[in-house]
Amino acid sequence: MNLFELVFKQMRQRALSTWLTLLSVLLGVGLAIAIMILRREGAALLGQTEYGYDVLIGAKGSELQLVVNTVYHIEKSPGNIPYSIYETLPTNPQTRAYVQAAIPVGVGDSYQGYRIVGTLPALFGGDDEGRPLPPDQIIEYRPGHHYEVAQGQIFHPRKFQAILGADIPKLTGLTIGKTFKATHGLPLPNQVADIHAQEWTVTGILKPTHTAADRVIYIPLTSFYAISEHGQGLKAQAAVKAGINPAAIQPNAATRESDHDHDHDHDHDHEASFAMNPDGTIDLHIPKEDWSISAILVKARNPAMAQQLMYVFNNRPEAQAVNPASVMRTFFENFLKGPSMVLLLISLLVTIVAAVAILVSIYNSVSARLREIAILRALGATRSRVLSLICLEAGLIGLVGGVLGLLLGHGLGALASVYFNSFIGEGLNWMAVGPEEVLYLVVVVVIALLAGLVPALKAYRTPVATNLVTV
Repeated sequence: MNLFELVFKQMRQRALSTWLTLLSVLLGVGLAIAIMILRREGAALLGQTEYGYDVLIGAKGSELQLVVNTVYHIEKSPGNIPYSIYETLPTNPQTRAYVQAAIPVGVGDSYQGYRIVGTLPALFGGDDEGRPLPPDQIIEYRPGHHYEVAQGQIFHPRKFQAILGADIPKLTGLTIGKTFKATHGLPLPNQVADIHAQEWTVTGILKPTHTAADRVIYIPLTSFYAISEHGQGLKAQAAVKAGINPAAIQPNAATRESDHDHDHDHDHDHEASFAMNPDGTIDLHIPKEDWSISAILVKARNPAMAQQLMYVFNNRPEAQAVNPASVMRTFFENFLKGPSMVLLLISLLVTIVAAVAILVSIYNSVSARLREIAILRALGATRSRVLSLICLEAGLIGLVGGVLGLLLGHGLGALASVYFNSFIGEGLNWMAVGPEEVLYLVVVVVIALLAGLVPALKAYRTPVATNLVTV
């Protein structure tokens, strides 16, 4: 009988103790591996440095809120900035030298819980006339990757049309040619949804980007402003700027509630906000100087110019400019890295406890098998062979428990990936095995071997004659 057969025989004889010890190792390693995956892939996901744009321009306030709202389409918008900021970027002497491409976005509505974003055809590589833009004028979501249409075509800039992110068809059932109505904001489950009267027709579906954009519905900015509540809001903002009481031109709360219940009241607001031309285009009655947007995505000519652009805006009162990569990197360092290290230390302590369990389990086993060990010695087994037998058993428990823990950790990573995907539209690369995981597995096996050394030394010193006589 070789060494491995003897080890397996010993483990079968005390199966319950062996399985419980394996379970303790499995749970400790599984927890540690899951934390490693979340720490590594969380940094890649939330602390990423690869964006296709260098600067986000938005309302003064929280930099993090601006980034997560614009990039990940979560959180509330920190506020609006004048559309004129976008229009003057290429002409303003303070900014024109720094900007290579820019795209405005407006948020505020949803469909079945998924964000609706107002923007321009330029985001998808086309101008307002449907012609392709020069490559250097196209905003990328990752370096070398821009939004592309997989089916259908880009929406018309002045029609009630929409283009869907890659995941939206399977999540909502929308397909090319279908129509939908937008919901105001993101209502909570117990709230009554305020559904706008306007109806959009789907004209295209984007190729997968594996970003939060896959779970977004894009509509033309013009149609975004044509929504009655948006139009009233723009008029109110314009009134405030002009020093006029907005209540004089904006419906009161009771009227708005009535509008939500009756389509003909909505239609009355439509007439005030826009008219439909015979060709189906929108004739918006709100002047451009009253338009506002949530943010502007800017691709600078180079990193140094991106810094200069941020300096310009951060010293102006109407907007702020941030580098999304820097903001998310800081967020990860401050809020996720520290807690993940604490959790990793806890998992290491759990692993050490599992090693103690191995020590106790095998030590008790050796104490109960002194006669068997003495018989092995009497049959010619050397002290070194007995020592190797006990250490191999401990190492095998550590190895098997570690491998199972590795699988458990990646299983937990898969669950976390599903959560992140449902939350921000991006998942974790949970299948990747990092070098730190392999190193950790080696450490676990070494610790298990060291844990088995104490009972192995007890077996090593077992007096043959005494144990053969007394037991």
